[in-house]
Amino acid sequence: MRGAASVISICALTLGAPCFAAPSGVSVEPEALAHYSYCVNEAKDRSFVYVLSRQILYRCHGDVAISYFNYLGHRHVQERRLEDETGVYLFRMISGVGRCWTKILDEARLPVSAFGCEIYVDI
Repeated sequence: MRGAASVISICALTLGAPCFAAPSGVSVEPEALAHYSYCVNEAKDRSFVYVLSRQILYRCHGDVAISYFNYLGHRHVQERRLEDETGVYLFRMISGVGRCWTKILDEARLPVSAFGCEIYVDI
């Protein structure tokens, strides 16, 4: 997830998000920053924050993830379908920082509707 040499400094303090350095290619549109901020804040509020070896992972679910997933669809982000033993998922990438997903079939191949997003921040 490390970006190119050029780095854009993102400070979304007005949205309540901490300041991070974002790789080039990351959307800095106000609406994109709002979804990013809502997801990170929900992850913090619900203790879905994981410290990995080189990154911090923020996971959001429910309405926040649905909104982010739909926003990515409106921005025409290409979907990737993944089928594995736990079900069938559709993924939309958050440029340079993560992805959102929806689970459309469970392990028994029955219809379900679950959403989540994962945002990775370099340490």
